[in-house]
Amino acid sequence: MAVKQFRAKYAGSVLGIFWVAINPFILMLAITFVFTTVFKAEGEDFPLFVLSGIIPWMFFSGALSEAVPSLSAQKSVLHQFSLPKEIIPLSTVLSYALNFLISWLIISPLFLFRKPGAITMIVFLPFIFLLTCIFIGGISLLFSVVNVIYRDLEHLIGTLLMFWFWVTPIFYSVGMVPVNLRWVFNLNPVSAFILFYREIIFYCRVPDLVTFLAVTAWAFISLSVGILVSVWLEPRVLKRI
Repeated sequence: MAVKQFRAKYAGSVLGIFWVAINPFILMLAITFVFTTVFKAEGEDFPLFVLSGIIPWMFFSGALSEAVPSLSAQKSVLHQFSLPKEIIPLSTVLSYALNFLISWLIISPLFLFRKPGAITMIVFLPFIFLLTCIFIGGISLLFSVVNVIYRDLEHLIGTLLMFWFWVTPIFYSVGMVPVNLRWVFNLNPVSAFILFYREIIFYCRVPDLVTFLAVTAWAFISLSVGILVSVWLEPRVLKRI
C-alpha cells in the first residue's frame, strides 16, 4: 500500500521522483530569501541550516496531514479486505518515509560538499530514522483514529501544522529564543528530532545525551499513546467505518 501511494503521488509528472527534493529546496530558497534579504539574518551556510530542518519537517507534516483523514477516506478498503485498521495510516507514514529517504539521497551531496565531516555521522542516521518513523507512526495512528469520531480534526490539521511549524526551530536555533519561552520548545517533540538531524548533518557532531533521550522518549510515548487510544476507541471507530 505504501509503495502504491508513493507511485501514485508522482505518476504522470515530468520530474517524477525528483519532486521529493525539489519541494523542500524551493521552500528553503523562499525562507532564505525572506530572512537573509528582508530581515538581514546572518549565519554561515544559512540555506543548509534551513534545509537540515525542512526535510524532516516535511516528512512529519506530509505524513500527518494525509494520515489524519486516511481511515475515513479508505472505508471501502477496510470493508473489502480483512485488514487491521492501523495498516491504513501506517502505510501513509511508510510512503512518506520513502519520500524522506530519497530526498536525503538527492540532497546529501550538497551537505557533503559544504560539510565533509557529515560523512562520519552517517552511522547515526538509521537510529534517528527509525525513531522518526516510530514517532510519526504513533502520532498518525492517534490522530487518524480520533478523526473518525471527531471529523473536525481533518479540517483543523492544516492550521495546527502551520502553528507547529512556527514553534519548531526549523529556520532558527533554540539559542535565539528568549529563555523564558524555551519551555515551549522543550514540550514540542518535533524540536528534538530537528535538533538531532541538524547536529549530525549540519554541525557534524554527535548529539548530546539529552537529545538522544528526548527523541527516544518521544518516539515510544507517541507509539504507546497511539496504540492505547486506538484500542480504547476501537468499538466506536468500527461503528463509524
